[in-house]
Amino acid sequence: MIPATASRPLRRETPFEQVAARLPHWMRPHLPRKWVQLGRVLLLRLPHVLEDERQPVAAAYATLPGVEAVMRRPRIGGELRQPQLPQLLLGSSAETEVREHGLRYRLDLQRVMWAPGNVGWRAGPRGPAAVAALYAHPGPRAVLDCFAGVGYFALQFARHWPAAQVLAIEKNPVAAEYLRQNVVLNGLANVEVIESDCRDVTREADIVHLGYIGDSARFLPYAASQLRDGGAIILHDAFRRADYGVRRSRDWAAVPDPLRRELERAAPGLRVTQVARVKEYGPATTHLAIRLEAT
Repeated sequence: MIPATASRPLRRETPFEQVAARLPHWMRPHLPRKWVQLGRVLLLRLPHVLEDERQPVAAAYATLPGVEAVMRRPRIGGELRQPQLPQLLLGSSAETEVREHGLRYRLDLQRVMWAPGNVGWRAGPRGPAAVAALYAHPGPRAVLDCFAGVGYFALQFARHWPAAQVLAIEKNPVAAEYLRQNVVLNGLANVEVIESDCRDVTREADIVHLGYIGDSARFLPYAASQLRDGGAIILHDAFRRADYGVRRSRDWAAVPDPLRRELERAAPGLRVTQVARVKEYGPATTHLAIRLEAT
């Protein structure tokens, strides 16, 4: 008797293979193998060699589950941190809804920014242990979130500290309008949206949050002036290793003395107490989250 051979289960195609199968074979080496899907919108970086084929390429990626629009992933820039030269490749709108950590965020990716890589950090005090430790507080009465955007952090603060008043400040009128919508969308009664430059707002708080990547440190004097006794400032910013004598990314486990002195000079009476590396911005720059408080 000839023994029966066991049949091997068929391997499922990867999403990339599903996309590539819909396009000419010559395109395969050039097709993006990584992309970001935010709700109904897929963001991708298209290489120059596929520029003339952007419509069929976008149509192929639009066959992936849940995708209704495809957009070129934009650079973020300008004072208001807006998408620069956004281009919708397929679909009529880049408005979408993102769900993170039990909350819903509505936004238009052609008009306001969303950082896809900061998922754990956007949860703030509701995030993983290392993230929550940086945001720890026994019970703030007021939280001041400067540069609130569409509510990335402010909504998480409001959900985590329901007895606190969260003051969400945003200068960009488009982002501020989505922020208002998101407060209602999530049924949060303890968020006040203030459409303004934060430096024009005077409101004392137990936690002041600065998330203006690339220039947060400049706002430390303002943050310190709004801080109540016993409070904390949490600052997110990007720092070049060469500027502070840091050779390797892992050396950011402690704040180097030059950076510590710089931050503490900007916020007299406060001391750097915690630091965490969020992610790398290329080979020479690191996004850090830093906590300062009176000691």
